[in-house]
Amino acid sequence: MNNNMKRNLFLMMLALTVTTAVRASEVNDSIVIDNPAQVTVVKTDSLQKVAIVGKQGDTNFRYSSEVPIDKRKMAKKCKNDEDKTSRGVLDFGVGVNIPTNVGNHPGFAVMKSKDIFFGFRYCYTPKGKLQTYSVGLWFDWRDYCTPKYNAMAKNADGLVVFAPYPVTVSDTRSLIRVFSLQVPLLFTQQFGHNSKVKLTLGPVLSVNVRGRINNEWTVDDVDYESSTRGIGQRPFTVEFFGALQYKDCGIYCKYSPMSVLKSKSANGMENPQFHSLSLGFFF
Repeated sequence: MNNNMKRNLFLMMLALTVTTAVRASEVNDSIVIDNPAQVTVVKTDSLQKVAIVGKQGDTNFRYSSEVPIDKRKMAKKCKNDEDKTSRGVLDFGVGVNIPTNVGNHPGFAVMKSKDIFFGFRYCYTPKGKLQTYSVGLWFDWRDYCTPKYNAMAKNADGLVVFAPYPVTVSDTRSLIRVFSLQVPLLFTQQFGHNSKVKLTLGPVLSVNVRGRINNEWTVDDVDYESSTRGIGQRPFTVEFFGALQYKDCGIYCKYSPMSVLKSKSANGMENPQFHSLSLGFFF
């Protein structure tokens, strides 16, 4: 065997040995490198770069690769990941009651009549849509307060009647307070995918658990109070709810076409048949 053949054979064996020891292979655009000494991954908004320094048997080995990032695909993926079709929300509202259809009795003091409610809702939004459907449970307290020096009481026939306080008393207060469990069935429309404004509408079913008359007055610097239960509130009413919100803050309106108290009469007298209208802030 001459020298040239020996040299060629030696070079082939050397190349085969090095290739076997290092084993860097590429299959279907995949590169496998055994025992890299250092791997660095750099990611920007538009590019991902991988750099490898050193490998088994070759400390001087260098490899780098740059892959562009498709922003549209990444944004779509992130949006799909965050696009939840259902969620739970907490609600809180505070406002004033403006009783309507008050008839010929003294009426109510609007700014002293309050409406407070809070609760939660389960909301469902079809993917990619601007409409949300929700159902929940609210706890509601409503006050209907009379003007100063006017009192309410329940007479012997179980009717709610109005009468003035004696002139000798001061710091008077008289109100009807109703506590309700409410089930809102609401529809929310968002004005555009990037809009923060939304309109919510729907009925609210109210189970009026408890009603009472609270009276407070002062005589000779001594405070007195009385509470009367069983005032004959309607056990079930329906209200219409509407709210306009920016982000999660807005205003609301609730109105019931049904009277707060039962329709009842005796000895030529009847229960006041006023309706509930409330306006306030909704969070």
